[in-house]
Amino acid sequence: MKSKTLAISAISAALIALILTLGAYIEITDVFCIVISSVFVILPLYYKSYLGSFLAYLVGGVLAFIFSGFNILSIVFPSYIAFFGIFPLVKSIMADKGVNKWITYFVGLIWCVGAGYGIYFYYTGVMGLALNELPWWISQNILYFVGAFGVVFYVIYERYVHLARVAMDKFLGKIIK
Repeated sequence: MKSKTLAISAISAALIALILTLGAYIEITDVFCIVISSVFVILPLYYKSYLGSFLAYLVGGVLAFIFSGFNILSIVFPSYIAFFGIFPLVKSIMADKGVNKWITYFVGLIWCVGAGYGIYFYYTGVMGLALNELPWWISQNILYFVGAFGVVFYVIYERYVHLARVAMDKFLGKIIK
């Protein structure tokens, strides 16, 4: 790996660790921090370094987990590991390999909804989160709401990742010579 790629991967991992740790400590910002951290995963893709991007995803997540005091109860880490951290990288790989954009879109959609269900079952089944305060019509149909929210969220998030990559490539093109 070249020194420029290594440097941008290290910067990316540090930014990921910082943002995820912030999300783990300040619960009101957890979802915002997860979404923002996914932008930093794609920084090494400026040099077309999938390995650098994967290592930034992995190292940033591990460092944030350590810095947060192994906070397993935070929504940050299961969400980041299951979908938000790795999705931008997989989407970029599929786009660069020439996979049809509709196939890429539907794979991501199924993955997002599946991750939503996984996170829901993790917190209700494993962690014992009780949803007693929800209105009865939501608690009776919670699985439908999780699926519908996953679809709507994915439509917005997929566009966000695309625009973030374009913006990051333009920004890095101006500052890196």
